[in-house]
Amino acid sequence: MENQRMFSVTVDLPRGYFEVATHGFWTLETLAEFSEVLKRTVRRIRATGRTPVSLCDHSLAMVQSQDVVDGFIRMMRNPAVRSGRVAVYTTRALPRAQAARANQDHPEFRFFTDKDAARAWLLEAGSSG
Repeated sequence: MENQRMFSVTVDLPRGYFEVATHGFWTLETLAEFSEVLKRTVRRIRATGRTPVSLCDHSLAMVQSQDVVDGFIRMMRNPAVRSGRVAVYTTRALPRAQAARANQDHPEFRFFTDKDAARAWLLEAGSSG
């Protein structure tokens, strides 16, 4: 079970873009591992001179425990894991509502029900600023 990650991260360095896919019910240990992967990813993109932008596929995510949500909120206060823009997509109402609530203090987040629309917004926004 320890080998089974509850997330994946794919990086497109030339565009300064990375895509995260999350799924399942996380523990605080999962969140800590995720935070470390995000720090490395953001650092790699910033080293190219770009501001990172990210697409989060939240379509297989579950509603998380309050401890994990609180940990995520704390993690997002750290500039080392932050992107210039974040497009989150899912068709599932409860995980979307929880993610929106956890990121309500982050105007760089936008929420979508369609992956193509999310990516188009993200890359269009990233190319204009």
